[in-house]
Amino acid sequence: MDSKNIFRLVLAFAITALFACGCSKEDPFEGPLGLQSRKIVLPAETGITPIMVFSNTNWTVTMTPKVSWAGIDRLSGKGSSGLYFSYAANYGEAREVTLAFEAGGVRDSVVVVQNAAQ
Repeated sequence: MDSKNIFRLVLAFAITALFACGCSKEDPFEGPLGLQSRKIVLPAETGITPIMVFSNTNWTVTMTPKVSWAGIDRLSGKGSSGLYFSYAANYGEAREVTLAFEAGGVRDSVVVVQNAAQ
């Protein structure tokens, strides 16, 4: 693993620790679903990035289309929490996948774009 990937991994764990330490028993988010971002642009190198989901109920996520170059660490959650999106190095053209979230009858999505190789 090169130093950029190690830094990203340490940063992802630090963000998760901050979320875990900052949460109270009652989730202050009042809606069924909110997302940290609707579009994430990633470098061509291999990596892991956290995605934060805000909710006051159970939520699910699906990846469309199903691709071999990316994955998520879980398909559901409860309340406000995060998930990890991992991805392989891209040696070709830019590529993208959509993460479709649903909670309490509300749907929203995040488009993840991985840049082309330089």
